[in-house]
Amino acid sequence: YTISNNMGYEGDLEIAIVPESFRVDVLKESLDANKVLVENANVETAMGAASLKTAADFESSMSQVQATMGITKYSMSTVDGQSVNTMDKLSKLAKKMGSETAFSATECSQALNYLALAGYNTEEMCKTLPTVLNLAAAGDIDLASASDMVTDAMSALGMGVDQADTMVDQMAKTASSTNTSVAQLGEGILTIGATAKSVKGGTAELNTALGILANNGIKGAEGGTHLRNIILSLQNPIDKAADAMESLGVQVYDSQGNMRSMNDILGDLNTSMDGMTSAEKDNIISKIFNKTDLAAANALLANTGKSWDDLQSSILNSGGAAQQMADTQLDNLQGQLTILKSALEGLAISFGQLLMPAVKNIINWLQKFVDWLNSMD
Repeated sequence: YTISNNMGYEGDLEIAIVPESFRVDVLKESLDANKVLVENANVETAMGAASLKTAADFESSMSQVQATMGITKYSMSTVDGQSVNTMDKLSKLAKKMGSETAFSATECSQALNYLALAGYNTEEMCKTLPTVLNLAAAGDIDLASASDMVTDAMSALGMGVDQADTMVDQMAKTASSTNTSVAQLGEGILTIGATAKSVKGGTAELNTALGILANNGIKGAEGGTHLRNIILSLQNPIDKAADAMESLGVQVYDSQGNMRSMNDILGDLNTSMDGMTSAEKDNIISKIFNKTDLAAANALLANTGKSWDDLQSSILNSGGAAQQMADTQLDNLQGQLTILKSALEGLAISFGQLLMPAVKNIINWLQKFVDWLNSMD
């Protein structure tokens, strides 16, 4: 593109094509009679009203958090050893996360409410919110589901909030390494519940087993159900199962009474059956495990040893996996527009909050005027 008068400048002119959705949603342009996007003459008024509504929605959402926590706007909390105003701290956190992630400040405040419903205190909410957002972005799941996965799974497994990042990173790594998703892993872990507390390798071993089952077509809650049953069958064998395991010399617990790793237990079971015919192996396995769990048990038995160790090792070394997966999900035009909209919502909230005191004063005056009119005979 060239013009005769370059105003003394030299160089190339680059023209950026702005997506139509951005021009409509953010710049508030509209289609004219010829179906051409044009600027809105009242855009300043519209943006002012939109900012006010956005700020009001955010304020309302934070009020819900306050109500769920059962506190007042003057309540104080201790976060990182410092005394802070609870609602100010949480509001700033929601706005900060809204400006830095794919989720808006209002959505972040809703996630805070889910954490409050789980009984988390202010410091726990501050530490866990980024983890919930990462899980939701990495797994492409809604914040309600992500919050439930984190809080319910940690409660069932007896984990502290300082372990939330590790758990979510391991789920993300498992999802990227096996034929399953973050959502399906969450379903599986929640289905296993407190039974998983005794698993020696913790969440890494749990995810490894669920990943192996997923590679064999057994996923989500179904995988969790079968894995729970298998663990219980090993822990509490009865009658023929106990006799079979004793005759084979398979030990489930170590000398301290703690459950050994599933890879070791199932590996020993495999070794003890060396030289047997397929029919003899099937007979033993059917004595130890429930009939409905045989396919899952055979899948795990077929992957003991090095393949199990390699997968579990990669899951153990998964620091930052959830963040990386979330970043990948947003590494495209749609993702960048999502982040931009979240940042613009933060700007709208800030602008709207400047207008709100004046608007509230006007509303209060109007309310008093209406009350006065209603009081007239």
